[in-house]
Amino acid sequence: MLEKFTQKAIDIVQNAQIQAGNFGSDKVYSEHILLALALNNKGVEAKLIGAEKINQDDLIDFINKKISSKRKPKMREYISFSASAKSILEKSVEIARQYNNALIMPAHIALAVFFSKNSGAYEILKEFDIDEEKIVSSLCRLIEKNSGKTYYKHPEKQEIQNPAFANIDNLLDEHTVANLLKTAQSKLSTMGYEILGTEQIIQSILDNPDNSITKILETYGISKESFDNELKNFSDRNEEYGERKIIFTPNAFRAMLVSLDAARETGSVEIRPEHIVLGILRSKKGIAYRIFDKLSNHSLNFEETILKDINSASDIPETLAILRFGKAEAANFNKKTVGTEMILLGILSQQNIGYEVLKKLGIGLKDARREVESLVGYGIEENNNGFEYSLRAKKMLDIAYCAAKRHGKTKIGAEHLLYAITKQPDCLAMKVLENLGTDVLEIKQGILQELNPETINRQGLEGF
Repeated sequence: MLEKFTQKAIDIVQNAQIQAGNFGSDKVYSEHILLALALNNKGVEAKLIGAEKINQDDLIDFINKKISSKRKPKMREYISFSASAKSILEKSVEIARQYNNALIMPAHIALAVFFSKNSGAYEILKEFDIDEEKIVSSLCRLIEKNSGKTYYKHPEKQEIQNPAFANIDNLLDEHTVANLLKTAQSKLSTMGYEILGTEQIIQSILDNPDNSITKILETYGISKESFDNELKNFSDRNEEYGERKIIFTPNAFRAMLVSLDAARETGSVEIRPEHIVLGILRSKKGIAYRIFDKLSNHSLNFEETILKDINSASDIPETLAILRFGKAEAANFNKKTVGTEMILLGILSQQNIGYEVLKKLGIGLKDARREVESLVGYGIEENNNGFEYSLRAKKMLDIAYCAAKRHGKTKIGAEHLLYAITKQPDCLAMKVLENLGTDVLEIKQGILQELNPETINRQGLEGF
C-alpha cells in the first residue's frame, strides 16, 4: 500500500509504529497515527489537525487512557496495524484517488482521520477545542493546491439525460396550461397554421394585461403590440419545427417541459404563465425566444425578476429556499451538480416538517454534511453551464410534485421532498440517511406522524 505514499507520508506511518512501540502496544492503532501527525512539527499538517491547540502531554495522556486495555506487548521489531489504522490508511488512498492525486501526502492521512468517525483517533480529537469544519476545509484546499487542477465526477452525474418527456401528461392536465393552449389554438386558424408554436403560446399570455408576467415583459419592451409586429417578420416556421412535426413544434414542446421543471424548482404544483416564459428563456430556442431577444435589446437577463415576482421576498417558498441552500452547499464542495444529497442538506437547513422528522431520528445538518463530505469529497467539478440537477434530483422533484398535487397542496413542501428521497433507496441522500442510522420505514412513519392524518389519503405508508 505504501508504494504510492510520499516520503513525508511514509515518515508519518513509520513514526506511528514507533509510537506504538513506545506505548507498549502490540498493534498500531488510529491513536498512534494521530500522535504521529501531531508530532510532525516540520510540516503544516500538525497545524491543520489543530495540533497547535493541543498540548502534547495531554494528547499522550488521552491516548494512554484510550488504549490501556489494548496493551499486549510482543518482543518483535515489526508491529502490525489494527483494523482502524488500516482503515485510515486505505481511506487516505481513496481520498487521493477522489482528487485524482497520484501520491498520498500527510494531508490525505489527516483528512482520513476526520472522515473516520468511528476511530479512536477521531474520538480523541473531539475532546479538544478545535474547529473541525475549518480544519477539514483547509486540508481540502491544501490537497487541491498541491495536486494542481482536479476534476470530479458526481456519482449521479452519469445519469443526467434529456428532459423526461413522459411528464407531458402532467403538463397537459394543468388547468392554467389547458386554458392557455385553448386560447393559443384559436389563433392558429387566423394564421393558417395547424401546430402550436412558442409564438402562439406567448401571444396568449400577452393577451391578458392583468398577468404579472405580462407587466414584467413590458418593462423589457415586450408587449402584445411589439410582439405581434415583430412576428409579422417571420414568413415561415422553420425556427419552430426543426426536423419533425408533432402536436407542438419541437421547440414549443421543449419549452413547455422546461416550464414544468421551473414550476417544481419554485415549489409550485401549478404551471403558471411565468413558468412558461421561464421555460422559453431557459430552452433558448424558438421564434418567441428570438423575439424576446430582439425586443429586449439582447438583454435576456430577467429570469431573476420573474422569480422574485413568483416568490415575494417576504414569502419565499419552502422548496425554493431548500434548493437555493442545496446549490450553496454544492458550491461549498466545489460542485456544479446538485444531487439528492445537496437537497437533503437544504431540508435540514431550516425549520420545516422534513427537518422535524429527521431531528426526531437524531439527524442534524452538521452530521449530514459530514456524511456528504465522505461521499462526494471536495474535488473540483467543472461545468461552464452553471449548476445542474442530477437525474435523481430531477426525479426527486417530480415525485415530490406528484405527492403534493395528489394531496391537494398548492406548494411542494419539505415533507414531499423527504418522502421523494425514500422512493429512490439507492440515491446519495438515502445513503447519507442510512449511514446516520435510519431507514425508509422510519422516515415514512415520521412524516405521517408529523402530518395531520386527516389531510392525507392514507393507504398505509405508501398512501403518502
